[in-house]
Amino acid sequence: MRVGDLSEEELLAVITPLLPRGPQTPVGTGDDCAVLSFPDARTAVSTDVLVEGHHFRTEWSTGRDVGARAAAQNLADAAAMGARPVALVIGLVMPPTTPVAWVRDFAQGLAQGCEPCGAGVVGGDLSGGESLVVAVTVLGDLEGRAPVLRSGARPGDLVVHAGTLGRSAAGLALLSA
Repeated sequence: MRVGDLSEEELLAVITPLLPRGPQTPVGTGDDCAVLSFPDARTAVSTDVLVEGHHFRTEWSTGRDVGARAAAQNLADAAAMGARPVALVIGLVMPPTTPVAWVRDFAQGLAQGCEPCGAGVVGGDLSGGESLVVAVTVLGDLEGRAPVLRSGARPGDLVVHAGTLGRSAAGLALLSA
């Protein structure tokens, strides 16, 4: 089955049950907007876009891979600012030939990425287009703390990185060879 075989409502019925709602979401997907409850009125917000052929290739990356990456890079942005990631909003543009199984895997990847920090997927939009495009917005609760800004870095500060630097570039070079 392909995305073009389903209405938007039918496709949402496939993926919505796979996505976490999040504990601070009195109104989630299915309405015109989600409603989030933040004890601290300050919210950190960021958006990243992934475009097929530039940021990922479906012949190399599964839907789960793309969903997990989209969640991780946005959740990390909120955490880097000192905010607790609370919610993601997802925009997904797909050609009508996109397999529904790829979209289901993408939703499972998003859920996998959200699980460790308890963030929910609270809404978004689905659209048709010529290539796959994923836009993710993260909302994070500063919980009364001042945001951690890049401009606040000073000589002698400890810089921490998780993972192995250069692994993505090395993998791309191997796959492209």
